[in-house]
Amino acid sequence: MNIKTFFLENKTASSLALTFVIGTGLFGYLAWSAWDNYGAATADYSSKASSLDSLSHKKIFPSASNLRKLSQTFTEDQDNLQKLSKSLQTYRVSSFGSFDKAKPQDQPQYFQDALRDEVTAVKTIATTSGSTLPATFYLGLDEYENRLPQPEQLPLLSKQLTILDWLGKKIAGEKGAILADFSRVPIEAPKVPSQPGAPSQPGAKQLPTSTPAAALPYESLGSVRITLRCDQGEFRDLINAISTAPCFLVIDDIKIQNSAGEPPLRDAPVSADQPPADATQAVQRLPIIVGRETLNVIIKVKMINFPSPPNQPGVSK
Repeated sequence: MNIKTFFLENKTASSLALTFVIGTGLFGYLAWSAWDNYGAATADYSSKASSLDSLSHKKIFPSASNLRKLSQTFTEDQDNLQKLSKSLQTYRVSSFGSFDKAKPQDQPQYFQDALRDEVTAVKTIATTSGSTLPATFYLGLDEYENRLPQPEQLPLLSKQLTILDWLGKKIAGEKGAILADFSRVPIEAPKVPSQPGAPSQPGAKQLPTSTPAAALPYESLGSVRITLRCDQGEFRDLINAISTAPCFLVIDDIKIQNSAGEPPLRDAPVSADQPPADATQAVQRLPIIVGRETLNVIIKVKMINFPSPPNQPGVSK
C-alpha cells in the first residue's frame, strides 16, 4: 500500500491524523513542563516548610541566658568605670596651702604672699643645686607680683599655683639646668558650633544647640610652657618626674634639639710608618663623645584636674 497515495486519496483522514500527532506531542511537552515546575515548587515548599518548622521551635531572642550575660558585662564595665573614677580622684588638685581656710576678703592677699614665698623658695633651690632661672622668673604668674588677683580668678589661680610650684621646684632642683622660659598658656575657650545653614556673623549671639554637650569628668587648668637647656640625664629625670607627678600632667607638645649640630671630630688615623704609641697616649687621644652635648628643650605641659562629683564628698590629696 502506497502511503503517499493513501494520504492523497483520504485528505480528511490524513489531516485528522496529522493534527492528532501534533496535538499529542504538544500535550506531552506541556505535561512535562508542568511536572517539572511542580517538582521545583514542591522542593521549594519543602525547604521553606523545614525552615519555618526550625524557626518556630527556636527560643525568642533575647533569651534569658543572653540577658544574663549582657547584665553581667554591663555590671563589670560599670564597676571598672567606678574604679577608674576613684583612681583619677587621687589626682584632684587642691588649692595651694591654706587658701581655702582664709576668709574670702583675705584670699587675694594670701595668694600674693604665698606666691612671693614660693618664688623665693624656688630661687633658693636653684642656687643650691646650681641651676639657672630667668631674671624675671615668677612661676608664670608675673602679673600678680605687684597686683592682687580678682576674687573670681582665685579658685583657678590657687590650683594653678599648686602645680606651678611643684614644677618650678622640680626644675630648679636639676643640677646645671638653664631655664629660659616658664610661662602659662591661656586656657582656650570652647568653640560653640553654629546653627546649620546660618551665616556666621562677627559678634552674633550663638544659640544653644538642641543637644547640649555632656559634662566631662575632668577640667583643664591651662598649660605651662617650659624652655630650658640641660643634659640628657636631667632631661630624662624631668620627663620621669612629670610622668609620676602627684597631679595629672600631660605633655601636649615637646621639641628637642641638640646644642651641637655636628658630632665631635675623631682623631686622625695613625699612618703605617708612624711608631705605635703606648696605651696611655692612646687613651688620652680617644675622644669622649657620649653625654657631651646638651639639649635645648621646649615642653608644653597641660594641667588636668579631676574634681569630685557633686554627689560625692571631696577626696583630699
